[in-house]
Amino acid sequence: MVGVIRDFFVQFLNPLAFVSLVLFLSLFLIKSSPKTAIWFVAISLVIVAVFGNQIFSTFLTRSMEWRYMPVEKMEKADAILLMADGAMEADTPRQRVEVEGEADGVLYSAMYYQQKLAPVIIVSGNTARTENAKILLMELGVPERAIIMQSQASNLREDVTESLKIIEDKEMQSVILVTTALKMDRTMYLLRYSGLTITPAPVDYQVTLASWQNLADSTWQQILTRILPSSTALDQTFQALWEYFGLAFYRVRSIF
Repeated sequence: MVGVIRDFFVQFLNPLAFVSLVLFLSLFLIKSSPKTAIWFVAISLVIVAVFGNQIFSTFLTRSMEWRYMPVEKMEKADAILLMADGAMEADTPRQRVEVEGEADGVLYSAMYYQQKLAPVIIVSGNTARTENAKILLMELGVPERAIIMQSQASNLREDVTESLKIIEDKEMQSVILVTTALKMDRTMYLLRYSGLTITPAPVDYQVTLASWQNLADSTWQQILTRILPSSTALDQTFQALWEYFGLAFYRVRSIF
Protein backbone atom coordinates (compact mmCIF):
# COMPACT_ATOMS: atom_id res chain seq x y z
CA MET A 1 0.00 0.00 0.00
CA VAL A 2 2.87 2.34 0.84
CA GLY A 3 4.39 1.64 -2.56
CA VAL A 4 1.11 2.48 -4.32
CA ILE A 5 0.82 5.79 -2.44
CA ARG A 6 4.45 6.61 -3.22
CA ASP A 7 4.02 5.85 -6.92
CA PHE A 8 0.84 7.93 -7.03
CA PHE A 9 2.56 11.06 -5.74
CA VAL A 10 5.81 10.48 -7.60
CA GLN A 11 4.02 10.68 -10.94
CA PHE A 12 3.24 14.35 -10.24
CA LEU A 13 6.95 15.10 -10.51
CA ASN A 14 6.28 14.75 -14.21
CA PRO A 15 5.64 18.35 -15.40
CA LEU A 16 2.80 17.27 -17.70
CA ALA A 17 1.04 15.37 -14.90
CA PHE A 18 1.47 18.31 -12.51
CA VAL A 19 0.10 20.78 -15.06
CA SER A 20 -2.87 18.51 -15.73
CA LEU A 21 -3.65 18.41 -12.02
CA VAL A 22 -3.40 22.19 -11.66
CA LEU A 23 -5.64 22.78 -14.68
CA PHE A 24 -8.15 20.25 -13.35
CA LEU A 25 -8.30 22.10 -10.03
CA SER A 26 -8.70 25.38 -11.90
CA LEU A 27 -11.98 24.16 -13.37
CA PHE A 28 -13.49 23.99 -9.89
CA LEU A 29 -12.22 27.45 -8.98
CA ILE A 30 -13.45 29.42 -11.99
CA LYS A 31 -16.73 30.47 -10.35
CA SER A 32 -15.84 30.48 -6.66
CA SER A 33 -12.35 31.99 -6.97
CA PRO A 34 -11.67 33.24 -10.49
CA LYS A 35 -8.45 35.08 -9.56
CA THR A 36 -6.98 31.91 -8.09
CA ALA A 37 -8.03 29.97 -11.19
CA ILE A 38 -6.29 32.54 -13.39
CA TRP A 39 -3.11 32.22 -11.32
CA PHE A 40 -3.26 28.44 -11.60
CA VAL A 41 -3.60 28.65 -15.39
CA ALA A 42 -0.75 31.15 -15.56
CA ILE A 43 1.46 28.85 -13.47
CA SER A 44 0.60 25.94 -15.77
CA LEU A 45 1.55 27.95 -18.85
CA VAL A 46 4.88 28.94 -17.31
CA ILE A 47 5.70 25.34 -16.40
CA VAL A 48 4.88 24.09 -19.88
CA ALA A 49 6.72 26.97 -21.54
CA VAL A 50 9.87 26.50 -19.46
CA PHE A 51 10.05 22.74 -18.86
CA GLY A 52 8.79 21.91 -22.34
CA ASN A 53 11.24 24.27 -23.99
CA GLN A 54 13.99 22.50 -25.94
CA ILE A 55 16.64 25.00 -24.88
CA PHE A 56 15.93 24.61 -21.15
CA SER A 57 15.56 20.84 -21.44
CA THR A 58 18.87 20.49 -23.28
CA PHE A 59 20.68 22.72 -20.77
CA LEU A 60 19.30 20.78 -17.76
CA THR A 61 20.02 17.37 -19.29
CA ARG A 62 23.56 18.36 -20.30
CA SER A 63 24.30 19.59 -16.78
CA MET A 64 23.68 16.07 -15.47
CA GLU A 65 24.89 13.90 -18.36
CA TRP A 66 28.25 15.59 -18.89
CA ARG A 67 29.41 15.07 -15.30
CA TYR A 68 30.86 11.77 -16.53
CA MET A 69 32.29 11.49 -20.01
CA PRO A 70 33.52 8.32 -21.77
CA VAL A 71 36.98 7.14 -20.78
CA GLU A 72 39.47 7.23 -23.65
CA LYS A 73 41.32 4.11 -22.54
CA MET A 74 39.32 1.51 -20.67
CA GLU A 75 41.25 -0.49 -18.06
CA LYS A 76 40.53 -4.15 -17.38
CA ALA A 77 38.28 -5.00 -14.44
CA ASP A 78 36.95 -8.02 -12.57
CA ALA A 79 33.44 -7.53 -13.93
CA ILE A 80 31.17 -5.35 -16.01
CA LEU A 81 28.25 -4.09 -13.93
CA LEU A 82 25.31 -3.43 -16.26
CA MET A 83 22.29 -1.55 -14.92
CA ALA A 84 19.85 -3.16 -17.30
CA ASP A 85 17.11 -1.11 -18.90
CA GLY A 86 15.57 -0.33 -22.26
CA ALA A 87 15.19 -3.92 -23.48
CA MET A 88 11.51 -4.66 -24.14
CA GLU A 89 10.22 -8.21 -23.90
CA ALA A 90 9.04 -10.17 -26.94
CA ASP A 91 5.36 -9.61 -26.20
CA THR A 92 2.85 -9.98 -29.08
CA PRO A 93 3.02 -8.57 -31.71
CA ARG A 94 6.77 -8.16 -31.17
CA GLN A 95 8.66 -11.09 -32.65
CA ARG A 96 11.74 -10.74 -30.46
CA VAL A 97 13.23 -8.63 -27.69
CA GLU A 98 13.33 -5.03 -28.89
CA VAL A 99 15.35 -2.07 -27.68
CA GLU A 100 14.93 1.53 -26.57
CA GLY A 101 17.70 4.08 -26.10
CA GLU A 102 18.68 2.87 -22.63
CA ALA A 103 19.43 -0.57 -24.06
CA ASP A 104 22.67 0.90 -25.41
CA GLY A 105 24.17 -0.38 -22.17
CA VAL A 106 23.67 -3.95 -23.37
CA LEU A 107 25.48 -3.22 -26.63
CA TYR A 108 28.42 -1.59 -24.87
CA SER A 109 28.63 -4.34 -22.24
CA ALA A 110 28.83 -6.98 -24.97
CA MET A 111 31.52 -4.93 -26.72
CA TYR A 112 33.59 -4.57 -23.52
CA TYR A 113 33.30 -8.32 -22.91
CA GLN A 114 34.44 -9.12 -26.45
CA GLN A 115 37.37 -6.75 -25.97
CA LYS A 116 38.26 -8.92 -22.96
CA LEU A 117 38.07 -6.01 -20.53
CA ALA A 118 36.27 -8.23 -17.99
CA PRO A 119 35.50 -11.96 -17.75
CA VAL A 120 31.86 -11.61 -16.58
CA ILE A 121 28.90 -9.27 -16.87
CA ILE A 122 26.69 -8.68 -13.82
CA VAL A 123 23.23 -7.80 -15.11
CA SER A 124 21.28 -5.88 -12.47
CA GLY A 125 17.61 -4.90 -12.37
CA ASN A 126 14.20 -6.48 -11.96
CA THR A 127 13.25 -9.82 -13.48
CA ALA A 128 11.90 -8.48 -16.77
CA ARG A 129 14.76 -6.08 -17.45
CA THR A 130 17.50 -8.57 -16.62
CA GLU A 131 15.97 -11.44 -18.60
CA ASN A 132 15.56 -9.25 -21.69
CA ALA A 133 19.10 -7.92 -21.32
CA LYS A 134 20.42 -11.47 -20.99
CA ILE A 135 18.72 -12.52 -24.21
CA LEU A 136 20.27 -9.58 -26.06
CA LEU A 137 23.71 -10.23 -24.60
CA MET A 138 23.61 -13.84 -25.73
CA GLU A 139 22.46 -12.80 -29.19
CA LEU A 140 25.47 -10.48 -29.28
CA GLY A 141 27.83 -13.36 -28.59
CA VAL A 142 28.23 -13.30 -24.82
CA PRO A 143 28.13 -16.88 -23.48
CA GLU A 144 25.58 -17.66 -20.76
CA ARG A 145 28.33 -18.75 -18.36
CA ALA A 146 29.73 -15.19 -18.43
CA ILE A 147 26.44 -13.60 -17.35
CA ILE A 148 25.61 -13.20 -13.65
CA MET A 149 22.00 -12.27 -12.96
CA GLN A 150 20.80 -9.97 -10.18
CA SER A 151 17.03 -9.63 -10.62
CA GLN A 152 15.81 -8.71 -7.12
CA ALA A 153 15.82 -4.92 -7.45
CA SER A 154 12.91 -2.55 -7.99
CA ASN A 155 14.88 0.72 -7.88
CA LEU A 156 18.41 2.01 -8.28
CA ARG A 157 19.31 1.80 -4.59
CA GLU A 158 18.35 -1.89 -4.53
CA ASP A 159 20.23 -2.40 -7.80
CA VAL A 160 23.41 -1.19 -6.16
CA THR A 161 22.84 -2.99 -2.84
CA GLU A 162 22.10 -6.37 -4.41
CA SER A 163 24.90 -6.07 -6.95
CA LEU A 164 27.41 -5.30 -4.19
CA LYS A 165 26.42 -8.53 -2.45
CA ILE A 166 27.43 -10.50 -5.54
CA ILE A 167 30.62 -8.48 -5.98
CA GLU A 168 31.66 -8.99 -2.35
CA ASP A 169 30.76 -12.69 -2.45
CA LYS A 170 33.02 -13.22 -5.46
CA GLU A 171 35.74 -11.00 -3.95
CA MET A 172 35.85 -8.65 -6.91
CA GLN A 173 37.90 -5.47 -6.58
CA SER A 174 37.04 -3.53 -9.72
CA VAL A 175 34.11 -3.04 -12.09
CA ILE A 176 33.24 -1.25 -15.29
CA LEU A 177 29.96 0.49 -14.52
CA VAL A 178 27.61 0.66 -17.51
CA THR A 179 24.48 2.78 -17.21
CA THR A 180 22.91 5.77 -18.92
CA ALA A 181 24.79 9.05 -18.75
CA LEU A 182 21.80 10.63 -17.02
CA LYS A 183 21.86 8.06 -14.18
CA MET A 184 25.63 7.76 -13.83
CA ASP A 185 26.11 10.46 -11.18
CA ARG A 186 23.40 9.05 -8.91
CA THR A 187 24.73 5.51 -9.33
CA MET A 188 28.30 6.57 -8.57
CA TYR A 189 27.08 8.36 -5.45
CA LEU A 190 25.46 5.15 -4.20
CA LEU A 191 28.72 3.29 -4.81
CA ARG A 192 30.92 5.89 -3.12
CA TYR A 193 31.69 3.73 -0.06
CA SER A 194 31.94 0.40 -1.85
CA GLY A 195 35.74 0.36 -1.86
CA LEU A 196 35.71 -0.73 -5.49
CA THR A 197 37.81 0.64 -8.30
CA ILE A 198 35.06 1.85 -10.60
CA THR A 199 35.43 2.81 -14.25
CA PRO A 200 32.34 4.78 -15.33
CA ALA A 201 31.14 3.82 -18.80
CA PRO A 202 28.14 6.07 -19.48
CA VAL A 203 25.94 5.41 -22.51
CA ASP A 204 22.81 6.82 -24.17
CA TYR A 205 23.71 10.50 -24.18
CA GLN A 206 20.73 12.66 -25.09
CA VAL A 207 22.87 15.78 -25.56
CA THR A 208 25.80 15.40 -27.92
CA LEU A 209 28.59 17.91 -28.53
CA ALA A 210 27.21 18.73 -31.98
CA SER A 211 23.66 19.27 -30.71
CA TRP A 212 24.93 21.49 -27.87
CA GLN A 213 27.07 23.60 -30.19
CA ASN A 214 24.18 23.97 -32.63
CA LEU A 215 22.00 25.14 -29.78
CA ALA A 216 24.62 27.55 -28.44
CA ASP A 217 25.24 29.00 -31.90
CA SER A 218 21.57 29.30 -32.80
CA THR A 219 20.40 32.33 -34.75
CA TRP A 220 17.28 34.18 -33.69
CA GLN A 221 15.39 32.45 -36.52
CA GLN A 222 16.38 29.02 -35.18
CA ILE A 223 15.48 30.05 -31.63
CA LEU A 224 11.99 30.97 -32.81
CA THR A 225 11.50 27.46 -34.21
CA ARG A 226 12.50 25.93 -30.85
CA ILE A 227 10.65 28.21 -28.50
CA LEU A 228 7.35 26.32 -28.40
CA PRO A 229 7.12 23.40 -25.94
CA SER A 230 7.18 19.77 -27.03
CA SER A 231 6.33 16.48 -25.35
CA THR A 232 9.87 15.22 -26.04
CA ALA A 233 11.43 18.17 -24.20
CA LEU A 234 8.96 17.77 -21.31
CA ASP A 235 9.88 14.10 -20.94
CA GLN A 236 13.59 14.86 -21.09
CA THR A 237 13.20 17.58 -18.45
CA PHE A 238 11.31 15.18 -16.20
CA GLN A 239 14.05 12.56 -16.44
CA ALA A 240 16.75 15.13 -15.59
CA LEU A 241 14.70 16.52 -12.69
CA TRP A 242 14.16 12.98 -11.39
CA GLU A 243 17.93 12.49 -11.22
CA TYR A 244 18.42 15.80 -9.42
CA PHE A 245 15.66 15.03 -6.92
CA GLY A 246 17.00 11.50 -6.39
CA LEU A 247 20.54 12.75 -5.82
CA ALA A 248 19.31 15.43 -3.41
CA PHE A 249 17.27 12.84 -1.52
CA TYR A 250 20.28 10.54 -1.11
CA ARG A 251 22.46 13.41 0.11
CA VAL A 252 19.90 14.55 2.68
CA ARG A 253 19.30 10.96 3.80
CA SER A 254 23.03 10.44 4.33
CA ILE A 255 23.09 13.36 6.76
CA PHE A 256 20.37 11.91 8.95
